[in-house]
Amino acid sequence: MLAAALVACGGVPVEEEPVREINYWSMWNDYEPQATVLQAAADSFEARTGIQVNLVWVGRAITEYLDDALAAEETVDVFDDDMQRVSTQLAAYCLDLEKLAAAAGYEEYAVPVLTAAARGWAGSLLCIPYQPYTTGVFFTKSSFAAAGLLDGQGNPDTPDTWKEFLTACEALKNAGYLPLALDEGFAPFLYGYLLARIAGQETASDLVCRGGWSENAAARQAALCVQELWEKEYLNREGAEPFPEGEDRLGQGTAAMVVNGSWVPFEVAEHTGCEEEWGFFNFPDLGGPDGNTAACVGAQAMAVCRESRDPQAAFQFILYVTSGQWDQAMSRACNSLPVDIRNTDWPDPVAGVREDFLAQTSAYDWNMGLNDNPAVFDALWANLLDLFAGRVDTEEFLRRMDAACADSAGNEENAS
Repeated sequence: MLAAALVACGGVPVEEEPVREINYWSMWNDYEPQATVLQAAADSFEARTGIQVNLVWVGRAITEYLDDALAAEETVDVFDDDMQRVSTQLAAYCLDLEKLAAAAGYEEYAVPVLTAAARGWAGSLLCIPYQPYTTGVFFTKSSFAAAGLLDGQGNPDTPDTWKEFLTACEALKNAGYLPLALDEGFAPFLYGYLLARIAGQETASDLVCRGGWSENAAARQAALCVQELWEKEYLNREGAEPFPEGEDRLGQGTAAMVVNGSWVPFEVAEHTGCEEEWGFFNFPDLGGPDGNTAACVGAQAMAVCRESRDPQAAFQFILYVTSGQWDQAMSRACNSLPVDIRNTDWPDPVAGVREDFLAQTSAYDWNMGLNDNPAVFDALWANLLDLFAGRVDTEEFLRRMDAACADSAGNEENAS
């Protein structure tokens, strides 16, 4: 908006330069650490560029508010939310960022797996991720040292394949550790990783949506992997444990590894007060199409609204926040991973994640496709808890899942 005309000393009317400003609607509340970093970055950005950033703390209901705000023609230039939700549910509101990102050289420092995830969900780059997480196998370095799992330089010798993983489990068991801890909520996650590593995420999705468990070789192989872990006492013999009893075993020094997300070192330290040094490796290769470089990842993400008054300024601010010192500040304030690969000073508990995180090339959804049919998920979860506790074997697990899918299909037919 132009300011009113001013009269110069010579009496000739002149106009002020228009004030550039953008409105940023955020999923955070003003008392959260993410908001503190965003506000500081906005103040710094305005001082450096003259572009004013008006932050609106909408909170987690941002999806609902955006509908109403844009319908009422309120001005929203930038918004943020969960990266997958922005790339799918909110995609209609987003400006395609491919050309802006290419002109800015964004890919030169972006985390490859995060941009792959965003494009995979949306078909194009509609958002810029920040405050990301990754998943895989987290372990305590002290347990690997005690088990003699070290390379020639004294660093943890981590497995790349499932066979190597089982060898590591045996060494950890012999050293007095439960090799692999598991909380109940992560039973589908671990089984999903196994399935995806054997035959890809699409196979997991097809199984829950269409059935055919007993005839599916990948479903059987994944279940046999679980059965072997339990029979060899690499898992808790009583089965998965209520959260956070499983993961906390690592902080208590009784378990060595857990399949989880990059928040887990912080959670365990908070629960147990441990000062363990953590390591990480990507979930092992089981011979499938993804090797060991696909991972379930996620993040929050910033998007430029399709109706933005100043998309260039909006995108400029997004890159300002998600690179350099402000990316570093967000990582430190929120115990998260940086999204600028040039930032090498990571929070200590996740410093060991960096190498394998940056090696990841493609993304899985949460539970690797097993969430795609909510009608059978509860049955899947219950049956997996029995499988992980040795209460059923592979064939009984597959039979039960065939029955659960048949019941689901029958209920759909009756409803129609």
